[in-house]
Amino acid sequence: MNEAPIQEASETVTSGVGALVRHDSAIKHVTGAATYIDDMPDIGGTLHAFLVKSTTACGELDGLNVEAALQSPGVLAVVTADDIPGINDIAPIIRGEPLLAERVVEHVGHPVACVIAESFAAARDGAALVRLNITEQTPILSITEALSAESYVSKPQIMKRGDAAQEIAKAPHRISGKLEIGGQDHFYLEGQIALAVPQEDRDMMIYSSTQNPTEVQHGVARVLGLSAGNVTVEVRRMGGGFGGKESQATIIAAMAALCAYKVGRPVKLRLNRDDDMVVTGKRHDFLMGWTVGFDAKGRIAGLDMMLASRAGNVADHSPSVMARAMRHVDNCYHLPTAHLRGFCCKTNTVSNTAFRGYGGPQGIVAIERVIEDIARHLGKPRDEVRRANYYGTNTGNTTLYGQRVHDNIIEPLVNSLWSAAEMDRRRAEVDHFNATNDVIKKGLALSPVKFGISFTMPSLNQSGALVHIYTDGSVHLNHGGTEMGQGLYIKV
Repeated sequence: MNEAPIQEASETVTSGVGALVRHDSAIKHVTGAATYIDDMPDIGGTLHAFLVKSTTACGELDGLNVEAALQSPGVLAVVTADDIPGINDIAPIIRGEPLLAERVVEHVGHPVACVIAESFAAARDGAALVRLNITEQTPILSITEALSAESYVSKPQIMKRGDAAQEIAKAPHRISGKLEIGGQDHFYLEGQIALAVPQEDRDMMIYSSTQNPTEVQHGVARVLGLSAGNVTVEVRRMGGGFGGKESQATIIAAMAALCAYKVGRPVKLRLNRDDDMVVTGKRHDFLMGWTVGFDAKGRIAGLDMMLASRAGNVADHSPSVMARAMRHVDNCYHLPTAHLRGFCCKTNTVSNTAFRGYGGPQGIVAIERVIEDIARHLGKPRDEVRRANYYGTNTGNTTLYGQRVHDNIIEPLVNSLWSAAEMDRRRAEVDHFNATNDVIKKGLALSPVKFGISFTMPSLNQSGALVHIYTDGSVHLNHGGTEMGQGLYIKV
């Protein structure tokens, strides 16, 4: 038998830095060949699960009747909080987020039980037969109701520099305003899904569409009463996340794992779009109110602002989102004195969660509205008022929270963009168009943004990678990121 000769590696090493490299799944995405969890062939004996959800926003759970569901064709079992062998808590940060409701239901869509069946349709039909006994109570639904009742999921947050009230009082101009910002659904193309496969020695394998495999691992381990080492979470790719699969994916993965533990067989839990939007959280809607003092140029002397978010029924990421919102109220502007108060309101609505920007957009929108109101009050262009307040030599470079703004290029950057975009000419054209058209109107704006890209907890701002180089020249790379369409694997 003649063996193939060993190929010697080339002595010439060519750097790949800066090379144009195609996304490793680009062709698969375009052709539809990319495998997501619901595309995986079913493992032998795989069962399907469907959530039983509360249709009441607030009430005492006096029990549930599952007999009719258990008699439904294809149904094998119904899982409730009583079946949890570990701790009924999947909270990512602040404890107190039950996987399944026990004594109370706190929002429409609150998971109360889960039906396990031979097929998705059988599980769905069985779930419709479960009867919940709930004594309804008056819910708190809005931010204003929660503020009146002092209903919060965490302690109010305060950020303060100087005596804002005093500076506002002696400022030549003072105005007050209010802004409401609505929520937003992530609407990732791939909905929430997980497949749990029991392994030897009570170990559990989880295939999850999650942005945070470690969080899923810890949540599943807590619910099943296992150590983290007994739970393996695998993520090949996601069909979008945008923050909606950071903590919320744990709900789905832990439920699938609990069902798999109950029946000793693989279980897939896949939310249809309607249930996904009812069961999982959104971007936080906010209510902001402020009083601001300023001079004839529009330069802010003092700002007093209240920020209130609709957190929903549990804390989830709400306190951290509020902290980031407050740290973005300054945006690109130096606020010499300010008093910010943040309230994460507990309401009988689904718990809102991480969403791209993570509170930053809400804080930025608030201060831009303040700038706009000042400009309108003084009869000045908004861009002129912005320039009067930019961080810089005339206003200072230290933020409300004590961080120095280094490499401040906001003024030259805006000047360069303004010139390159020919803003004056195009604004004149827009004004002319609007003056001669009663129905269709045009607009043109340039908005500055200063956005923080790190966690506010320094210990979280770390990462690592492990590289194995094999004798044939191939490389195995381990890192802590997840692929959700951004091409991270190739970039790393």
